[in-house]
Amino acid sequence: MQHKLVALSELAKGASGIVEKIDEDLLPHNIELEPGELERRLLEIGIIEGTTVKVLHFGLINHDPIALQIDENGTSIAIRKNEAAIVLVTPIDN
Repeated sequence: MQHKLVALSELAKGASGIVEKIDEDLLPHNIELEPGELERRLLEIGIIEGTTVKVLHFGLINHDPIALQIDENGTSIAIRKNEAAIVLVTPIDN
């Protein structure tokens, strides 16, 4: 059965998903980073394929940044909405 991939930035508050892919081709072209740089940064903070992420809350302006809980270990991080847009997840039914 094929699951629909959605951008992490599209999940609602309280929703969870399993990280399937980081696709830098979805990054806006006005972001000046070397190829692979943002993916490396996301991997370093724990956003790795197979990891479960949960949206904790959104920032006040434009829902930016997005606070996330990584796995069940309770690590909380915040990333920008445009960074979350390149992280593709399979939503988990809660």
